[in-house]
Amino acid sequence: MIFLFAAFWGITGCEQGEYPEIEERPGSVTLKIGVDISDILPQTRADETQAENDAEKMHTLRIIIVRPNGRVERVKYIELAKPATLQSWDFDTIVSGETKQIYLIVNENTTKIEENIVNKVTPYSFTKIHEKEFFPLDEIYNLTFSVNSNTEQLKGPLPMSDMHRVEIPPVAPDGKEHEIECRLTVRRAAVKFTFYLTNESDKNFKVVGLEMEKMARRSYFLPREFNGEYTVPSVNNNEYYTFKHTFPKVVVLPAKSKTEVNLLKEAGEQPLYLMEGKYVDNDKEKDTKLNYKIALMLQSDEFGEKPWNTTFEYFPNLPDLPRNTHVVVHATLQHDLEIKWEVHVHPYISVPLEPDFGL
Repeated sequence: MIFLFAAFWGITGCEQGEYPEIEERPGSVTLKIGVDISDILPQTRADETQAENDAEKMHTLRIIIVRPNGRVERVKYIELAKPATLQSWDFDTIVSGETKQIYLIVNENTTKIEENIVNKVTPYSFTKIHEKEFFPLDEIYNLTFSVNSNTEQLKGPLPMSDMHRVEIPPVAPDGKEHEIECRLTVRRAAVKFTFYLTNESDKNFKVVGLEMEKMARRSYFLPREFNGEYTVPSVNNNEYYTFKHTFPKVVVLPAKSKTEVNLLKEAGEQPLYLMEGKYVDNDKEKDTKLNYKIALMLQSDEFGEKPWNTTFEYFPNLPDLPRNTHVVVHATLQHDLEIKWEVHVHPYISVPLEPDFGL
């Protein structure tokens, strides 16, 4: 199980300096770990610009170092003075000359309200993991978290996690201080959505909310990957459902406008944070894979006071949604009242609009 589990993550080597071959038992080192929030898309860099708000940053960090025999060597729980995307910590007297598994747990205390009851988003107490005891590999590997109602989303500091295999080179037990530095990453266990809408029709509309179909209700706490592919829980077809969201404030879309409206911002709320997931419908006629549907909840005084849903449409070219990605949806209400959808997937960054965007 240990080797199977480790296969889902790449090996991170941490080396610093030249060390001689050692015939006797290796000495101890100080391991300096820097934890950065990962930017999973290629050719991009993780830095402060990738976090749009404090919910996307680290508030707490737990580092767990496990030796090859499965026993926990070090545990450190850190409450950050202020939310951040980068945190460093030193661990003294780590045994050298072996490969460690390092688990990173972020924002483990985030809560949600279900039927007036406050529960943790991640249903596990990491405080029961102690040094010198065996790491609960099976429990952590199979740990999942979920949203349990069709209106629920992830709010507050987002849960984040990752696991890395780190090779610690041997050092001589010569009484000298040896330091090794590692730069590790952690990923947000959520998908971020933002929506931009243009009304080119000759009707005035109000947007009161939106719905998305085939969203995943459940996700693994630790990311599961192998050869670039990730997996999701398979219980009851991952309990796919329709996510329904009503805006706290109605968004007005004037007729014949070329201005693209930031839908959630105008509605007075943050981006939506939902679960990663995979749900593929095959379009046999076009030989394409389709995934995730969306509909807007509209109202127009010309058609009466009651809102209605537009027809559900597939997100184009979106076969799956890995965690730690930002889905930017652009929609245009056309003259025939049909909606044209365009979807882009980014790292976790805000997507600025130029003043003349859409003109």
